[in-house]
Order: sequence, then C-alpha cells, then structure tokens
Amino acid sequence: MGKNCNKGNRPPDICKMRVFFNGINPFAFGRKSLSILLKLSLISSESPASNMSSDADASSSSPGEHGTSVQGDQAKTQPTMKAGTEVPEPERFAQETIRDYLLENVEEFHRLHELRRKGWETSGGDTHFKKQRAAADRCNANSTQFFYTMMKTIAKDLDKATGALNLSRVEQPALLDMCVAPGGFVDVALTKTPGCHIRAMSLPVEQGGHDIKMLDAQVNVEFRDITTLASDMGVTKDDVPLNFPGPYDFLFEKVLGDNEKFDLVFCDGHVLRTHPRAEWREPREATRLTLTQTALGLEHLNNCGTMVILMHKLDSWRSFDLIHQFSKMATVKLYKHYRHHKIRSSFYLVAKNIQVDSAFAKEMIAMWKQRYKIATFGTDEEYAEMHRVTRETALVELGKFGEKYVAMGKKIWKTQADGLENAPFLKKHTKEQGKRRARE
Repeated sequence: MGKNCNKGNRPPDICKMRVFFNGINPFAFGRKSLSILLKLSLISSESPASNMSSDADASSSSPGEHGTSVQGDQAKTQPTMKAGTEVPEPERFAQETIRDYLLENVEEFHRLHELRRKGWETSGGDTHFKKQRAAADRCNANSTQFFYTMMKTIAKDLDKATGALNLSRVEQPALLDMCVAPGGFVDVALTKTPGCHIRAMSLPVEQGGHDIKMLDAQVNVEFRDITTLASDMGVTKDDVPLNFPGPYDFLFEKVLGDNEKFDLVFCDGHVLRTHPRAEWREPREATRLTLTQTALGLEHLNNCGTMVILMHKLDSWRSFDLIHQFSKMATVKLYKHYRHHKIRSSFYLVAKNIQVDSAFAKEMIAMWKQRYKIATFGTDEEYAEMHRVTRETALVELGKFGEKYVAMGKKIWKTQADGLENAPFLKKHTKEQGKRRARE
C-alpha cells in the first residue's frame, strides 16, 4: 500500500464469498506448503460435526471479509437464545488450514505450538491465568493504578515501534477512544500531541467498567456501553424482532455525528467478566463489541488516519482475515509488548495511512454493520453461516497473503514463545518431567 492517500486505488472486490479448489494456484505457496495443499485436496470439507465453542469465550472475534453475510430483511422473529449457548464452529476447516500452514513453514510458530502443548499438560498455567483474571476483575485503587501504568507503558513502546500516536503533522488533530478506561493510551497521545481533541467513551463503573485514571481532567469521558449504539450501527427499531428476548437498551439516536472525523482511533476494548449482561448477549458479545469498534472507528476516521486495534491469537483465521483486509487499504504493522503481553496471545494491529475514501473501506464498513445486525438479531444458523469459511477459501487466501502474514507474525510468535519458555509454571513443569524421566 503506497503512502499517498490521495490516489484512492480501489482494492480487490470483497464479494468473492465462495471459491473452488480448482481455482487455486499451487505455485503461490511455498514448497513446504504444497504438501499441505495436496493433503487437504483429498479431505472433504463435509467432515463430521465440528468442535463446539461459545463466542462468549472466544479470544479472537475480529470481523473479516470472508464468510457469508445474510442480506435483506429477515423475518422479524427470533428463537430465544440461552446464555452460553454453544454454536457449531464454522471456521474449523479454515483454522486447521492456517495452523498446518504455519507448522510447516514457520519455525517460530512451531516452537510456540509445542510450548502451548506443554502448557496444556500442567495445571500451573491454569492457576497463573486464573490469578490474572481475578486481579483484573478486582476494581480498586491499586489495580486501577497498575492497569493505567501498564497501558501507558504499552502505548509508549507501541509508539516507539510504529509511530502510531504521532499526530504532529495534523493541523487540528482529533482522537477517538470508545473503550478508554483507565486512560493510559489517551494520556500518552496527549503527551505526544498537546491540544489534541479527544472523544472518549467507557463502560460505566456501575456496569462493571474500569475506573478512569486519566491525568488530563479536561477530557470529558462519556460513560456508555458502545454495543448499544444501534443507530450509529445502522439499526432501526424496525430491525428488532417482535419476539426479541430482551431486555435491551439500544440507542436509536446517533451518538457520533455524520461528519465527525478523527485522525487516530483506538479499538482496544474487550468483554469484561464484571459486566452484567442480559442472557441473550452472552454467546456473541465479543463479536458485537469488535464489530462496533471497527465499523464506527473506520467510518469516522479521516482519510490517511490511523487505527490501533487490540487482537488475540494471531494464528486464528479471524486474525489472519482482518489483517489481510486492512492490508488492502492501509500500511499495516503488528506489535506485541515484550513484557506485559509476553505469555498471552494479545497483540496490536496498527493500520496507518488508511484509504478511508476508497470503495473497499466503505464496503467493509457496510459489511461489518450488517454482521452486527446478524450477531445481535440473527438466528444461530444465520450467525454460524456468517462465519463459515471453507478450507478452499483459506488456501486461496493463504496463497495471496501467506508470505506477508508470516513475515509480520514471526516476531509476535517468537515473543510469546520466549515468554512461555521462561514462565515459572512451565519451567516447573519441565523440571518435574525431567525428574520423572530420571526415575524411570
């Protein structure tokens, strides 16, 4: 992607929802990957039922291009959804294809995969992450200060690596952060660009949101649940099914003005366990939150602006797909903090010089909003179909973007592998295994 944002080149169409195996060019893959291609060509995508997983527990819910969108008005009725309802994992085959491709071609990922496997064999990892979750759920002065300091450190180091927070060349810079708490990213941005206009939102503390610790008292924080911004996401009252389970508190008046634009958008919100939600929301909340941030963030970005998006599990299909789509309209870098995210799958997608005025960007916004409607009102079948990706589609997309994806991801996977290898719970497990082998 060139840096001249005024050229407005139209990227490839996003309308190719289904592809056929005979359309794959095997020479687009590396020599090692060719064996995967041949192996998978013998496997029918009509395999036994796929694994089941709940979207509420999904670590990666990035909105991408591929998968089927449900178009047009659906019947205004919807079966009641129970909390935690498990739906078939429609991306299973694409996920397996990504994993096999990486295991064959990327030494850093292969090492990480083996360390993860060792981690699954020990209860120490579960205990470690359980303690981390408990600490994150405790909302007190000490935890807020720690979280705030951590986010400032990440923001500073991310900016050093990518220059994402530098708005010095913008005449009247403006920043949007829809999940601002505790405020570390915004404070660092204001240090880099004093006088920058800030629009900040956060989940209310009484609804389980984090406390705000921002140093700049002039920043006005709007406390709201952004997944309820129905009008901003193109939803009207008529879209709500007659038997929608509820309760719901959708806002049918726009919060963001049609002409309100920003030069930098942070999309780093995630679902909080402390947030009490209606039962119907639980299975799809992560998807709805991600779609809201990316759709509204891109829609209200100035041409050539920057988006910083928190993501998880780089080796997932959804991560691969979202990175691929942003690479068609922006200059993309990936960043993982070497200390605070070293053993977790978290990382940031930094998209700069985004060609917001391109037809492709507008199509992505429209598609993400349509997916928000499906994630909010659609049946389980419609929701599963929205995410369905075939093995053949995954192979074609890897042929187009696999090499660039691997080049961007190697450092991310190495950082996590290094962190896991030196994690106390894994070291202890390795030591105990060695003792058992010695006794045998």
